[in-house]
Amino acid sequence: MTVAHPTHGGRSDRTGGSPGWQFTEWLLGIVGGIGAFLGVFILFAGDDQYVGIGGDWSWRVGDISTTWAYGLLIGGGLLLLAALVMVVRGRDRVAQATAGDRDRAGLLWHIGIFVAVNTFIWIQDIAIGDGVNYAYWITIPWAIGFAIHTAMYRRTRSKAE
Repeated sequence: MTVAHPTHGGRSDRTGGSPGWQFTEWLLGIVGGIGAFLGVFILFAGDDQYVGIGGDWSWRVGDISTTWAYGLLIGGGLLLLAALVMVVRGRDRVAQATAGDRDRAGLLWHIGIFVAVNTFIWIQDIAIGDGVNYAYWITIPWAIGFAIHTAMYRRTRSKAE
């Protein structure tokens, strides 16, 4: 049985039981979507097209085996299916989320997205071949915002205790 718990904005807040459940849903969905997209791209793109993040980290589509394309397509589809199953099953795991839970989940999401995006940007910047050119212009301001977010979280948590 699905039970929706209204929040301040009038929308229901489905937590899926824990922030880890939602993180796994998103992770499976994103990785599955990327894998399926790459599989379709390799199958249908011209042989002279390239796939990758640039520089030495790019591959010509004509040089990639169709076995890899089908593997990415099928594996990505299975991960997307697993994410969909978790979304549907998560509706049965609805729990009332407190303000502290939402604040903590928001901070954890910020950490995860900060690490994932900055890792990708730094790898891409270094892989292009000219050394570090622009990655720090994204990381430094975002790190300042992340530090402010963390300080505000700690401040509101200490007031609640």
